[in-house]
Formats: sequence, structure tokens, C-alpha cells
Amino acid sequence: MKAARPFLLAALFPAVLASPAKAAECRLGLLVDLPVTMDGLRPSVPVKVNGRDTAFWLDSGAFFSVMPAAKANELDLPLSAAPFGLRLIGVGGSATVQVATIKSFGLVGQELKNVQFLVGGTDVGNGLVGRNILAIADTEFDLAHGSVKLFMPHNCKKYGMAYWAHGKPYFVAPLLTAANRRDHVFRLHVTINGARIDAAFDTGAPTSLISRKAAERAGIDLSGSGVTPVSRMGGLGRHVSKGWIAPVENVSIGDEQILKTHLAVIDGPIADTPEAPDMLLGADFMLAHHIYVARSQKRIYFTYSGGKPFLSGSSRMASAASTAAVPLPPGTQRVKAVKNPDTEPETADEFARRGNALAAQRAFPKAIADLTEAIRLEPGNAGYYSDRANAYRRSGTAARARADLDKAIELDPGNGELLRTRAFNRLRDGDKAGALADAEAAAKATHSASLDIAGLAFLFESLGQPQRAVSMLDDVIKLHRADARLGSLLNGRCWARALANTELGEALKDCNKAIKRDGAKAAYLDSRGLVHFRRGDMAKALADYDAALKLQPKLVWSLYVRGLIKIRQGDTAAGEADKAAATTLDPKIAKDANRYGIGA
Repeated sequence: MKAARPFLLAALFPAVLASPAKAAECRLGLLVDLPVTMDGLRPSVPVKVNGRDTAFWLDSGAFFSVMPAAKANELDLPLSAAPFGLRLIGVGGSATVQVATIKSFGLVGQELKNVQFLVGGTDVGNGLVGRNILAIADTEFDLAHGSVKLFMPHNCKKYGMAYWAHGKPYFVAPLLTAANRRDHVFRLHVTINGARIDAAFDTGAPTSLISRKAAERAGIDLSGSGVTPVSRMGGLGRHVSKGWIAPVENVSIGDEQILKTHLAVIDGPIADTPEAPDMLLGADFMLAHHIYVARSQKRIYFTYSGGKPFLSGSSRMASAASTAAVPLPPGTQRVKAVKNPDTEPETADEFARRGNALAAQRAFPKAIADLTEAIRLEPGNAGYYSDRANAYRRSGTAARARADLDKAIELDPGNGELLRTRAFNRLRDGDKAGALADAEAAAKATHSASLDIAGLAFLFESLGQPQRAVSMLDDVIKLHRADARLGSLLNGRCWARALANTELGEALKDCNKAIKRDGAKAAYLDSRGLVHFRRGDMAKALADYDAALKLQPKLVWSLYVRGLIKIRQGDTAAGEADKAAATTLDPKIAKDANRYGIGA
């Protein structure tokens, strides 16, 4: 499954390869400029899959392009066996894979034939374009300006490649190589509190992450003050881990220092393989920097663009760049830029890309201004209204977010994602009729195996249709049996069956599988308790509710139904106390329980 580097270069960039540089002139041949739109903290690029327009995420941490089984199913891609022994290894463990071959893969106006993607692992929500494309030449990451470029340098080995710096200081770090020379990694050394850490640039990781051993080696006290526990950290593997957000005094990358910051720490290794890095420099760090990976020189050039280099932790996090950055050597012939990234956007797409990058960095006023300009230039684009709605929502301007969402749906009435979002908004606002209408429309527009269906199932359940939720989850579970979220999906179907008072034997199997897989979580025990209650096994129901409330004392349904059981068993005072505690937490609990035939 090695990358066909000469084929990709020849197929994507024939004009560049046919034009050799003049002798002794340092020149960059632009192979491709990928237009990047930040989807939250995921860099997204438009692609065509067998003629169908969609968008994939860029993942510089993936050695090969990959997609989840549900995405392959959604795109009607047939699967074949992968080479014997090939597995995906990443955060959360490893996973078996298959291979999907895209007969026609469109990327920035070029059409590639028979492009292969590995298929498997936890469903991260989209297809990922990996290093078999992103690392075929020198790579420039300028996420803040919505661009990832691939360059073929000519006669540039002696030159500083931070062409956008215009003579100002920039930072340099050595580029490390992998044990497997065919795997063109984005690896470098990082120093944390004086300890050297092996790190990798990973656009597939929304926020930067360090392993527990590396954190301890750097003297980070995970039981100290200011440390916040995190319950779920995961990636392509089938498992999730706990972790922490911890304060860090000093992070040095090359000549740059970042002071008084916070980092996410996973309770375990980054990946279960000796070659795995100790740290991932994720999309948060890469958004805050303009980076040129000069594979031809085995160096990384970068400058600080602005914003927080690490988005984990509180807003009080501060960063500072070292003044020891490297200036351009005297007499250096600077490489001509394709376009100065500091120039103002001109098109609606350019304003939208910059606006989404600013929103990812939580710079909402600037993001909204850019997205407003994109709308002014192209008022019929639903995506720009949707993006501005997200920026308004995250900045706390709910009324404007709702208005933009309505406009986006008016322009694109078959968009399942927009309909799902508005359905939840309407349910939260008490508009059940409107929520149901949007939910029905969203169900028609959403692929039956997509993880988005799980959210819709919860929506129908909340609208009093748990049986509908059960049938919706069936296809999702079938295609996510190796997924890190399988336990929560099984629990969701167990709970929906218990509410509907149907297929209780199957419901019990779902809950037991979830508990066996992930452990006795409070939510899982809560669901199984209701199954036992429906089956008339009050002793087992009471045991599950007691165990659930020991883990999470404010579980409303556990308190309420335990109260009903205690009353039936003659312990009226304790039962009424449980019901009263549940009603204090959720005044509607008695009405909701009665709606499903669960009452005193």
C-alpha cells in the first residue's frame, strides 16, 4: 500500500514538471494550492468522488488517506481486502482496514483515476486526505489564510524558505525522518519545561496532545493545582481514554517559546506503536502559525500568525514568541511568493475561508465581519450564512444565529445538517411541531448509516417517538461495530427500547454489551435499570439504579424510577425523597415518565 509518488506528481502537476528551473535560480514550482475551509478545528477541502461534490478533511498525521466505513457506504464505494496484516494505528488503539478505490477523484480541478483510501477505524465523521498526498513534496500550511500548498523547489537548498516573512525574523526547526523512509512524516523535536519531546504536525488532531509519559518526563504534575480531568479522548482506534488539561510553563518549538500555556494530556501513549510521537501539534497550533516544511532541506520554517497556539484550557492562557528567531541570511535571494498571504481577501470564498479560520481561533468579531463580507459578495450562498450562524452561536448571539440558520435553510432546504441543527434549536425553544417537521426532513436528507443519525434518533426519542429511534440506530450500529462510540450507540438503542417498552430482551443484550465493552458507566446502568423495571425485575433494577447514582448522584431518571420502586416496596418516605430530588433537578420528569407509561 505504498504511495505512488511519481504517478501522483505527474497526474496532478504535469505543467510544473515539464518546466525545469533555470540554473542557479532559487524558484518554487507551485504544484497545488488546496483551498482550506476550517470546519471547526478540521481543515476541509472540496473534492469530487466519482462526480459527486463533497469535502474531505486534511490529516497530516495519517500515513495514507483513510475514511470510515459509513462514509464509504454513503459514497457507494465498493470495498476490497487490504494487504495482509495492515492495520490503522493511532490515538485509541488500532483497527483492521479494507480498501476503497475511487475511480474518479477530483482535487483542485485535476482528476485522478483509481485513487485508494483505507477504510476502517472509529468514525471521525469524514474522509481524511493523508500524507500520501500531503507529503509528496514541500508542504506549506497556512490554515489562518485558508491554504495548504505543495511546492517543488528548484535550486533552493541554501535559501531560507519563509518567503512570506519579507526579511523579518522567522523560526527554524530540524525536520526528522521516519524509520520507514517511504513515510514522509512531519516530525520535529519540541522542548517542554526543558525536556525534549518527539512531536508531529497533525492537522487531523483538532487540539494539540501529549502522552502521559512525556508529560511526566517534562515534570507536569497531573495531580497538581490547575489540572482539569477529561473523560474521553480518542482517535481512529476503537477505545477512548481519560486525560487531563494541564498547565505548562514553557513549550519551545525550534527557536520559538510559548509561555504559561495549557496542554491536553492523554492517559497513555499517542499510539500503541514504538514509532509513535510523544506529542501531536494539532490544528490549534497550526492555525496560529504559518509553516513551511522544506522536505528538500530537512528543515521546518515557521512564523507566528496570531491567536492562541494551544486552545486547551482557559482563556487566561498566554503565549509569547522568542526574540531569537532567525533572520534571512545576508544576500539571500528570497523566493517569490505565489501570493502574499497578508494581502486582504478579494473574493467571497477568500473572506469565508479567513472568517472560518478566525472562528476556529474564537476571534468571533473578526470572523463575523469576514463572513458578512462574504455574504455581501455572494448573497445566495447558504454555506456562508451557516458559517456566520455558527460564529454568532458560539459568541452568544443566539437571535442572529437563528436568523442566519433560517436563511441558510431557505437557500438550501435539503441540507440535513442545517435541518438537524434547527430541529434541536426548536425543541429547546419548546416548538415541538417545528422540531418534528425539521427532524422528518433531516431524516430524509441524512444517510442511514451516518453517525448523524444517532443525533436524530435522540431527537425523535425526545419528541416522544422512541420506537422510531430504535429503527434508526440499527443501520448505524451495523457499520460502527469497531467504533470507539459503539458502547454509547448500543446504550442509546437500549434506552430507546426501554422507553418504548418493546424488545426488552434485545434491549438487555444491548446494555450488557455496552457495559462489557466500556465498563459500568452511570448512563449504561441507568438504561439497564429501566429495562429491568419494565421486565418487572425490581431487585435488579434497584441494584442498577443504586450503582448508577453512586457514580452520578444527579441522574434524574435513576432517582425518579428508584423512588417508584421504593414506594412499591413499602419504603414510602425514601421513595418520595428520591422523586422529590428528581423533580427538583427536572420539573418535567413526572410528565415525561407518565408519557411512557411509567408512573406510581
